[in-house]
Amino acid sequence: MMADAVHDISRSAGRPTVSIVMVNRDRARFVEQAIASVLNQTFRDLELVFWDDGSTDESVAIARRIEALDPRLRVFEGPAQGVVRAHKSAHVHARGEFLGWVDSDDLLGRTALEETAAVLRDRPGVGMVYTGFVVLDEQSRVKGAGTQCRIPYSPTRLLTDFMTFHFRLMRREAFEKAGGIDDSYTTSPDYDLCLRMSEVTTIVPLQRNLYGYRVHGGSISESRRAEQRENSRRMVEAAIRRRGLEGKVRLRVDEQGKFVLEQI
Repeated sequence: MMADAVHDISRSAGRPTVSIVMVNRDRARFVEQAIASVLNQTFRDLELVFWDDGSTDESVAIARRIEALDPRLRVFEGPAQGVVRAHKSAHVHARGEFLGWVDSDDLLGRTALEETAAVLRDRPGVGMVYTGFVVLDEQSRVKGAGTQCRIPYSPTRLLTDFMTFHFRLMRREAFEKAGGIDDSYTTSPDYDLCLRMSEVTTIVPLQRNLYGYRVHGGSISESRRAEQRENSRRMVEAAIRRRGLEGKVRLRVDEQGKFVLEQI
């Protein structure tokens, strides 16, 4: 009854409870499935803010066709500016009390929003909840369970292990308190945001695999991975400074690219 009341209030005010942001560029092969996985949630009081970052394929046409059938989908287009700035642009249009991201080649488990929104609704002190995930191939076949989310969460452990990957639902108040998206980086806006949110709010895991992370031929290149690692290193070093740990610990990147925090 309480959940229904929340939904009714949200609808009457013209504001959805949940806003999902989806940034896309040239993923026409997967985008219809990704959009459907959000719109077909058991939790219905949502909007999907779809931001196209200068696609040259049929992505926008596919999204526009679905938008005409379901007003919860809101499609926006912009010139190519990169994933971080595209996310920042998309968030301007997100109206929900709770915020989440779904990549345009991934799939959201059908009960993901129902289960994560319940945590935020029932625990006011929690600013973010994250779930487990499975790895998918190009045909959406499950190849195995994700391993990062199995790492026990702590704000300190987050400095070396990105266990809050991949689906997260955030309380808007906590998102804004953390400073939102920092577009001084060119990749990995989620890691930077999670680091900053871990410094201002409580983050909890939901031990359920409620997200499908797709690995395919169009996935990130090795050069882009190197850029991601460098950005992640800068993000962690910035977090160390914010936390007053400079001169007490230092970050080392080993030969396998793993982050290690060492006492000084």
